[in-house]
Amino acid sequence: MLIDRQDVLYVIRSARRTPLLTFVVVLALSVGIGLNAGVFAILNFLFLNSPTKKDPASFVLIYPSYQGWYFGPSRDSSFNAGDYDAIQAEARSLADVAAWQMIATTFDDVRRPSGASLLVTCNYFRVFGIDRPLMGRFFNPDECIPGTAVQVAVLSEHFWRNYYSSDPLIIGKVIHISCQPMTVIGVTSDKSANMLSAGVWIPYSLQPAFSHGNSAFQNPNWAWLTVAGRLRRGYSRTDATAELQTIIRRRDRSYFEQKVFTLDRKTSLVLTDGSFIHNPAMHSIATILMALILGPLALVLLLACTNVTMLFLSRSITRRGEIAVRLALGAGRARLIRMLALESFFTAAAAGVASIYLAARFPFLLFSAIDPAAAAVASVIRPDWKVFGYLAALVLIATAASALAPMRESFRFDLVTALKGREGSATMRSHTTSALIVVQLAMSFVLLAAAVLFARLPFSIVNTDPGFETRHTMTVPLDVEIPPYTEASALALARSLKSRILQVPGIQSIAWASLAPFTGAPISEVRLDTQSRGQGRPASIDNVSLEFFSTFGIPLMHGRSFLRSDVSANNSTQVAVVSQAFAKAFWADSDPVGKIVVTPDDRHLVVIGVAGDTRSERFSILDGPRLYTLRNEQELDGQLFVRFSGGATPVAASIEQIVKTLDATQESTPSTIRDFLESNASDMRSLAKIILFMAGIALVLATTGVYSVLTFAISQRTREFGIQMTLGATRQSIFRSIVKRGLRQIGIGFLLGLAMALPAAWAWMRLTKNSWMPIDSFDPSVYSIAALILLVISLSAMCLPALRATRVDPIQALRSE
Repeated sequence: MLIDRQDVLYVIRSARRTPLLTFVVVLALSVGIGLNAGVFAILNFLFLNSPTKKDPASFVLIYPSYQGWYFGPSRDSSFNAGDYDAIQAEARSLADVAAWQMIATTFDDVRRPSGASLLVTCNYFRVFGIDRPLMGRFFNPDECIPGTAVQVAVLSEHFWRNYYSSDPLIIGKVIHISCQPMTVIGVTSDKSANMLSAGVWIPYSLQPAFSHGNSAFQNPNWAWLTVAGRLRRGYSRTDATAELQTIIRRRDRSYFEQKVFTLDRKTSLVLTDGSFIHNPAMHSIATILMALILGPLALVLLLACTNVTMLFLSRSITRRGEIAVRLALGAGRARLIRMLALESFFTAAAAGVASIYLAARFPFLLFSAIDPAAAAVASVIRPDWKVFGYLAALVLIATAASALAPMRESFRFDLVTALKGREGSATMRSHTTSALIVVQLAMSFVLLAAAVLFARLPFSIVNTDPGFETRHTMTVPLDVEIPPYTEASALALARSLKSRILQVPGIQSIAWASLAPFTGAPISEVRLDTQSRGQGRPASIDNVSLEFFSTFGIPLMHGRSFLRSDVSANNSTQVAVVSQAFAKAFWADSDPVGKIVVTPDDRHLVVIGVAGDTRSERFSILDGPRLYTLRNEQELDGQLFVRFSGGATPVAASIEQIVKTLDATQESTPSTIRDFLESNASDMRSLAKIILFMAGIALVLATTGVYSVLTFAISQRTREFGIQMTLGATRQSIFRSIVKRGLRQIGIGFLLGLAMALPAAWAWMRLTKNSWMPIDSFDPSVYSIAALILLVISLSAMCLPALRATRVDPIQALRSE
């Protein structure tokens, strides 16, 4: 079916006759298509793009998966230094191979939100297709030889502009990165690659300097390097996978023969283009996340399409006379359908063109709303062929979604009646308008439920009682490794810290614990003394000091807490405290005090008390069974916590100064547990704003759509209302019948929306179930609030057309009869 010149002229004349309608249609579709394309551009940049712009087809990122290594069955995405050297030396399918490690750093002894730095091989920029720096130079090969100590660094353009105010004299300056003096030798452009995951690059030969002298180069058990490369001409990813697999399996056999590892390591490799979605460990999560993000946006587009459908339907009724004349003059239905379809397509195409601007600008607007400091990063996000392909698909969907019903309705009339000029007397079927209203309400309900859920979340994060003190309990991060510390010097540091911190005004107590709040708690098998291995139950074990319960304010529900007398002369302990969940899981309703439990290392401990349950592992969910063991004072592991009174800021500053005085290499930044919750709540507020914005657009579209549909439907039922009034119907009964029907449509829309929302809620809960903050997407109050808001707004949109129906003049309505 070809498009001829007459069809195009028909579209232009139609747009000229109804400029306001054309403008509204293009505007509505532009919002729906533009939002979808803009968000897809961000997801494409984050999830689907290769990190390099130059020849992405030749770029490979190598993911190893290990079985039977020293830590047992596991997955890992890193190599040890020996495996990297073997790949670099022996792989003929790769023309170049680079490696890197991400590390946390501080700058110039100031606590800046610097993100991460990368320890990289000197060919890192070449492998990523970055040919030249914005300023200065990149690393020379001799600066990355293990054992050398050339202290140089390259900065990203974003980092240089934000933290060094675009200093034109930055090249050659010495900055301090985690107390290490580094000379800046170059600045790389933010636009040189699709993804630059660091602000600072440092030669990987300096790894020992950032690990307290512990070198990873000679330790085969240390998997620390992410490896990528470039395919040699003539080789595919399949060829490279087969060759690298052979090299690594040869390394596995060598390790086994030399008894390097405790177990027999077996490695399998996956080579990808470097995009996030192709990461084997993240593929399913990334796919679900994209579906959960694009799904609600698709609803916004469909809402826009239903509004456009309504506008086209109203126009199709008024054009029945025109269609009837064309049919009478011999025009075929296929030709007329083609003209009407082309009209819808050109309208959607115009919206698609307008959406290109919104798709290009939306990333900047979104990043500015979330974090103004990161808005510059959005400048590298540009629509590519995938974005334009997605946009074209949206245009076709919008064309079909908005044109099918109007085209069908355009031909639903009696030809003779329409030729007499009475085409408006035919009434569009009521189930069409009802379906439009129900669909709009259902889609709005899904977005509104998501908005309510995320809008409540920040408040819930900071106001849910975790079962322990958060405002006046402070964590003091310490980095104590052997070496460079010895066991004696580490114990001396711990004792000095305790004595000096207790002298700070406002400090009430100090405690050590092996588990930190809101971090993953390892699960171990704990059994009764009557059970053998394998018959116990899973539980988390927290090795705590004497003052732990008083420091955190965790109440003892039964029995007693630890006493100094519980520590024997040889520093061994034989007692334990259990949580309420532990006591219930192991002994149901019987008294646990005096019972004996056995830990994985075969220690037999007597239960002396039952502590209250806490929410320290996952937000708003009670912890599972937890066993509290008494920490040996000679142990070096664990994290330091401080209970204080008064303001947190002066206490944190005093503790930080004490830590720095005792060890200048420590980068401790004490903060309260409440600060952690507030930080996460702030991040969720940014996400909530975005979802509220989308839900707001959806609600406006749905409200105007419901109003338009009802106004149009009621205008088509003027004769019906006139007849009812003539036969004795009151205005109140007509109003009640319209509202009653509207309530039925709202109820059906709610049920349909619930059927759409529940699968998405299940997917979201599955996505977050292992995080510290799983979200209860099945909370009935969320859907109740969303339903109430939708009910109020929908009824408000329905009342005005219903009131207008009660003002119908029966004589005027029946005059045409």
